[in-house]
Amino acid sequence: MYINFEVAVKFLYVLIILNVVFVAAVYAIKIKRLRRTRIERRFEVKFKDYFTYVLVNIEGKEPLQAPPFSLNKVEQEILQERLNDMIENFTGTPREKGKELCQRLGLVHYHLDRLKKGSYAVKIDAAYHLGCMRVQEAVPDLLQLLATHKLNSSLFVIARSIAKCARNEQDVKEMVKLLLSHNKGFYDLLVDMIKEADIEHGALFAEFIQRDSNEYILIGLCGLRDYTEPTVASAVYRLIDSEDRMIQSMAVEIYFKSVHFIPRNVVQKLLQHPLDELRVLTIGAIADQKLVTYIDVMKNALLDESKRVSAASAKGLLLLGEEGIATLCGVTAEVRGSEQGEYLQMLIEEELKFLSVQLHDLVKLTRYNSLAYHYEKTLGKNKRIYRVV
Repeated sequence: MYINFEVAVKFLYVLIILNVVFVAAVYAIKIKRLRRTRIERRFEVKFKDYFTYVLVNIEGKEPLQAPPFSLNKVEQEILQERLNDMIENFTGTPREKGKELCQRLGLVHYHLDRLKKGSYAVKIDAAYHLGCMRVQEAVPDLLQLLATHKLNSSLFVIARSIAKCARNEQDVKEMVKLLLSHNKGFYDLLVDMIKEADIEHGALFAEFIQRDSNEYILIGLCGLRDYTEPTVASAVYRLIDSEDRMIQSMAVEIYFKSVHFIPRNVVQKLLQHPLDELRVLTIGAIADQKLVTYIDVMKNALLDESKRVSAASAKGLLLLGEEGIATLCGVTAEVRGSEQGEYLQMLIEEELKFLSVQLHDLVKLTRYNSLAYHYEKTLGKNKRIYRVV
């Protein structure tokens, strides 16, 4: 009993000591933050005129001069952050002058030295700042660090810095190769990094989709999503027949976004594709481009075995004017009484209900009247439907 009491007392002492240590640590952190906040406030006052000078002369011909006073460590860190933001937000001459100022202040040399000789945490911090300053001399060491780095969040800090500092396309390709070696599908993130590099992004993405590797093709396709030039449509056309479903879907999406007119043979091929997702994309592209010449194709798609395709075709015909609306109502009347007919009629009535509360819009008012007219003409009078003048 005595021994148990003694153990309990010792345990209580340990808890008290741990609590004291914890409280001391919390107060130390708080005091450190308050001290930094005070330094930052003094920094704002001290550097106000200097930053005004920088902003006034950022686009001038003369190089930016260093501050006319010495800096302590915290002030140097704050100044580094401000210059990082400046370089990130500016382009052209202002960015180059910001980079030159970092060189003149010794910040470039400081972080290059930290990258080579520092601890792991120091190297990651140095990599981040070197990336912000676009220091091309850092690329070889950054690539070496990336090659030996394990898969965690810091990996992407290094990779993004390499993209920002890249001297040419080869540096970016090497960075991509090293990241892909981890066998993880972060393609959108890779594209975002590549766009940080001062290279011709479109050309690199177009090169990637020509490779045999699905990983590179997916990176290229993710990168080309925002391009709408006809040359992009030509580049991705061969991938429409890819065996990889993701590649095929993305290629079709990009193709439709980039081409100015969809050839009939492409439309027919895709509307016979077993994936209803691709058939829906095709119907949507016809509707978006207002290709009235393909109303016959849309008419056939109304009776597609997939409800998604049927609904997409119905909505597409509504966007193709009087002829499209007449075709939709005509087909619905032809298959009346069947499950497909009931489904199409439900779609029409839902559209009428939606349009009936949008009559302040002239385009929707016109569509409502046209749809109501052809609905009554082919499917009979409905008490809930009335034309609006």
